[in-house]
Amino acid sequence: MLPKNLLSSYSRKGCIHLRYLNKIDLAEDILLIFKKCKNKSYKEIKEKFRLFENNRKNYKIIRALTTLLLRKSEFIPDTTLDSKIVREKLYALGFVLNDYERNKIITKIAIDFNVRENTIENAFFADLPQDQILNKLYNSTSEDLIRKYNYSLTQTLFFNALEVSIILEDNFQQIFRMINYFGLMYEIFDKKIKITGPASLFKKTIKYGKNLAKLLRFIIFYEKWEIEAKIQMKKYNEDKIFSFRLSSEDNVLFPLIKKAENKFDSEIEKGFFNDFKIFAPEWEIKREPTYIKAGNYVIIPDFGFYKNGIELYLEIVGFWTPEYIEKKIKKFNKSETKIIVAVNRNLKCSKEDFPGDVIFYKDRIPMKKILNILQREEEKDIQQKIAQNPSLKIHENIIDITTKANELDLNPEVIKRLLPPHYHIIGEKIVSSLFLTKLKDEIGNKRRYSEIHEILEQYQLTNKALDLIGFKIFWNGLVPIKIIPKK
Repeated sequence: MLPKNLLSSYSRKGCIHLRYLNKIDLAEDILLIFKKCKNKSYKEIKEKFRLFENNRKNYKIIRALTTLLLRKSEFIPDTTLDSKIVREKLYALGFVLNDYERNKIITKIAIDFNVRENTIENAFFADLPQDQILNKLYNSTSEDLIRKYNYSLTQTLFFNALEVSIILEDNFQQIFRMINYFGLMYEIFDKKIKITGPASLFKKTIKYGKNLAKLLRFIIFYEKWEIEAKIQMKKYNEDKIFSFRLSSEDNVLFPLIKKAENKFDSEIEKGFFNDFKIFAPEWEIKREPTYIKAGNYVIIPDFGFYKNGIELYLEIVGFWTPEYIEKKIKKFNKSETKIIVAVNRNLKCSKEDFPGDVIFYKDRIPMKKILNILQREEEKDIQQKIAQNPSLKIHENIIDITTKANELDLNPEVIKRLLPPHYHIIGEKIVSSLFLTKLKDEIGNKRRYSEIHEILEQYQLTNKALDLIGFKIFWNGLVPIKIIPKK
């Protein structure tokens, strides 16, 4: 998705229209600038594009395309030193009151690291996002970029939907699986599926909005589809409800959804692989990934699952002869590696025949049982990491959970559970009580929700921040009006 302020649209006669791209000219210009930015800092690149968009009416589209490129590119600190250690050593020498004392401390640290003074100065903030340099460009063609833009633009609109209706000709099974998996509320009217949008909820959640946005991928996968939606947007500082319509016949350039290659031994395997990619996108799945020792034999599992250092395997026991099954069971019992076994119900097998987890299936491997096992093993791994890292130190007043997790090489869930006192999780941010105090001071006497919302968006915070600093939202129906102190 794109940030809400980059939603490029216009309204006419009660309908909202998105400014989709179908020509590659602008994308080509942006890619050309971007390719010349190798080894430049994030803030330098942002400045280049700020100058490029200057006085252009389509500045929102330029910013959106730039955002997509920056998001997919790799930035690294422009130093060989560890910026965090450099800062710790500088701070350990105390405060400075003038340039002489400052230069003296920098010289001392430079001697300790056996580098020049300017290397220390450069390393001081080199790990901050705005100072990191572009190391690896996102490899995209101009057409791919505008496809990604059109897709992200539609997802962003979905986030403001009161309802989204989908019309498909046939094969509803997959879309229903996704609707249920994402926890979306819906009703059925003949061939129309009406899904409740995040803007209709009494308590609008980011997760629900993101899940609805993710559903778009599974709609455009169909050859023929229609979308009808009611969108809540502001116009002249008032909330208005607009209609939105889109169909496959509009020929909007969206990403091409690739189908999995036909390389499976059975339809059961093929169906499982496709289901897994849909229902567990955060896990990597590999077909026949490795061999596992089982005494003097080896087992080549049908699938391997990988996430944050966790490895699990699945073997599908299908239509085998009794002799083959007997040999297979002996192999499983000799293996020290955890292997989930999915057994066809028509075979004369029981759970006791196999070590570890056993799942029985008929026509399709039950994905929920697989996910339960993966979640259980992930929870074990999280608990182990917590035992190895009983305490967590955070020095920042506000920082992204993902950024901190990457910095500490920990699962974001571990970060959440080890959160130090006086720190809070608000949306995707870790926020200190000190920052919340400053936020309350910044809000001051402001009470209109539109003003408060701008402040929260500036820090990418959710309404939970208001609750933590002693406010609640006063609603007029489904529309937030103002904030009032909690009693």
